[in-house]
This record gives sequence, structure tokens and C-alpha cells, in this order.
Amino acid sequence: MRLQVAFDLLSLEEVLALLEEVHDLVDIVEIGTPLILKEGLKAVTKIKECYPDQVVLADLKIMDAGALEAEIGFDAGADMITVLGLASRTTKSAAKSTAEQHGGKIVVDLINHPHPVQEWEELRKIGMDFCCIHTAHDDAQQHNTPLETLENFHKVHGGSRVAVAGGVKPSLIREMKSFPPEIVVVGSYITGAEDAREAVQKIRKAMD
Repeated sequence: MRLQVAFDLLSLEEVLALLEEVHDLVDIVEIGTPLILKEGLKAVTKIKECYPDQVVLADLKIMDAGALEAEIGFDAGADMITVLGLASRTTKSAAKSTAEQHGGKIVVDLINHPHPVQEWEELRKIGMDFCCIHTAHDDAQQHNTPLETLENFHKVHGGSRVAVAGGVKPSLIREMKSFPPEIVVVGSYITGAEDAREAVQKIRKAMD
């Protein structure tokens, strides 16, 4: 498993300070949608400038104008961007074509998709790079988890090229061990911790 840390609710300055503590333990740095809305894509550019060897994901959640919005994200320095699973095939394909031109990757966010297992079957055929089984923040606050969807996913697709997000913490990762994803996405468990490095170490221990 690989660790993706989602930075959503911090300022850019806070993210940079936190990354100084944990960047060597992180596989993918996600610039979350709230951070992009607050700080703009300069957050992506700045973090890529500071950590040029780090994989940076911009959580753009593209729903339309796939080529245009993907271009904006990759031009800002992102290595990976997200497109919503509920977007049209045309939009997703346009974003994927742009990603290929930039040497980047597309993550299809299946948040609130009614048929995620079937959707990924079709998306794999058209060359999408990764999908994300994503429990929405508001739902995760109600203690909903992605476990059932992940287990069903694993039966059909395995865990390769699959990310899991939404309320992820060590106990949930341990529950995933029988059907592990390739990427676990962790946000507030790390970014809201008093000791972020210790929190990352606990996550990595659960992943091992």
C-alpha cells in the first residue's frame, strides 16, 4: 500500500510546515479541494516547487471541460488530478488525453456513484489510471466507511490502481488487510494531530 495525505483544511503555510515534518514518509501529497478553493492552484505550484520529487495530486473533481481543467491542473504542477466518476465519458476521456500529453495520471473519484464496481470496469477499458472509493466527508462524519464497497470491488478488480478515502485511520486500515487497496488516503487523522509525524508512523505501521 502507498500513503496519500490529503491537505484540505489548513492554510498553505501550515501545509508547508507540516510537510517539513512528514514528507519523507508520504508517497503522494494531495492538495485537497477546500485548499484549492481557498488558496488557488498556487498551492499546487508552491508545493511542487518545494518538493519536486514528490508526487502531487490536485483534487480538482472535474465534472465538465475535461481537457481545459486538466490542462490548468497539470500546468500548475500536478502529477495527478481527479475527475468525478459521475462526469460523462467524453469529459473523462478528454481529461485522460490531456494527462497523457503532460505525462500525468487521472484518478477517477467514485464518490456517490451508484454503481462503482461496474463503472470502474468500463473506465479500465478506456485507460483510466486509478479510481478512488471515496466516502464523502459528510457521510464519514456519520461513521460511514468505504469497507463494504472496497470488499465488493476487490472481488471483481482486486486492489491494484484503487485508492480508498474518507475517514481513514489505523483501525480502518487494519480492517482492509483482507482486501487491500493500492493507495490509502488519510486526511484529518494526520493533519489534525498534535504530532503529525507520530500519526503518519501509526498509519504506516497499520499498512505494513
